[in-house]
Amino acid sequence: MGVVQTALTAACVFVLAETFVFFLHLASLRSLSRMQPPDPGRWPKVSVILAARNEERDISDAVTSRLADDYPDFELIVVDDRSTDATADRAAAAARDDRRFRAIRIEALPPAWLGKVHALHRGAGEATGEWLLFSDGDVTVRPGTLRRAIAHCVDERIDMLALVPAFDTGSFMVDSVWTVFMRALCVLVDPRAVRDPRSRMSMGSGAFNLVRRDVFDSTPGFEQLRMETGDDVGLGLMVKRAGGSVEMIDGRDYASVPMYRDVGQFLRGIEKNGSTTAIMPSWVLALAFVLLAAVLLSPVAAIAVGGHWLRALGAFALVAYNAAEVAALWVNTRRWLPALAWPAGFALMAYGMVRATWLARRNRGVVWRGTFYPLADLARGRRVSL
Repeated sequence: MGVVQTALTAACVFVLAETFVFFLHLASLRSLSRMQPPDPGRWPKVSVILAARNEERDISDAVTSRLADDYPDFELIVVDDRSTDATADRAAAAARDDRRFRAIRIEALPPAWLGKVHALHRGAGEATGEWLLFSDGDVTVRPGTLRRAIAHCVDERIDMLALVPAFDTGSFMVDSVWTVFMRALCVLVDPRAVRDPRSRMSMGSGAFNLVRRDVFDSTPGFEQLRMETGDDVGLGLMVKRAGGSVEMIDGRDYASVPMYRDVGQFLRGIEKNGSTTAIMPSWVLALAFVLLAAVLLSPVAAIAVGGHWLRALGAFALVAYNAAEVAALWVNTRRWLPALAWPAGFALMAYGMVRATWLARRNRGVVWRGTFYPLADLARGRRVSL
């Protein structure tokens, strides 16, 4: 067997192994819609905390959907993080003087704090609930979401529930990028390990992190994460380190969030992620994407230049990989056609990450939610590692 055929065989086997891991993890991701937990004897009070900055387009729907929930005892705290648009007015108008609604306005950001993390910190300080639900100002939920989530946590003694919402991009190309991201996430994160108290693996969801208040208070809190861009994952890590139990669960039927609506918005939106990859030269990141692309496209090369058995292996690997891409998008969005454009999505994601890295290195920092953060400050504040 020649060197080329040996390399292609190894690459195709790797693709099949990764695809197997993807489907294994996907099968172990439990769905909130399939659960029928019993009602607890008493419904604990929940504080829903929405961090919002310049969300005038989506805040009305978010507030309306929260207040339409039929949970017996909750408060809604909208933290307006220095918005320069009509976010505050539209949130108040949507609440219509509902007594469960409160608004907090942040006029200035303290030093050494990320805006969103500080907003969640302020909201937690004002909250009076036995459970805290940390979310964003553009997330909508359907009625019954809190009932089912709380009942599940109480029934199974879960201290933090990270609900994966449905993501709505509204763009074919962004859907293809999201396909690649969701597949990679499902390969890297094992829901069984997240649930396992003996495992160090944890997870979070910026759209829906539901935490028991007494367990949250036993952690260092958002003070520990004040310069952490991955604050949602960081919260899960803190809860687990404090001895709490964490679960990541599929909640696409109960919560949804609008994502990047076009390619330009996607490229601008991931610029902040350059703070994570800027520690490596741009050419190293580009080389990593090239090597990964070579592996992922190896089934096509095997079909083109291999012998009979290698062509069969390449065809099997190609079909399996495409099936995983379709599954990655379908289970979250109920769309499948953009998943077949995953090579274009992969190329766009690679370009976006290399671009974000280059911008962060050139500017020696990133802009997030209207504030510039130096790379050195972000590096010192990082608590979640790749």
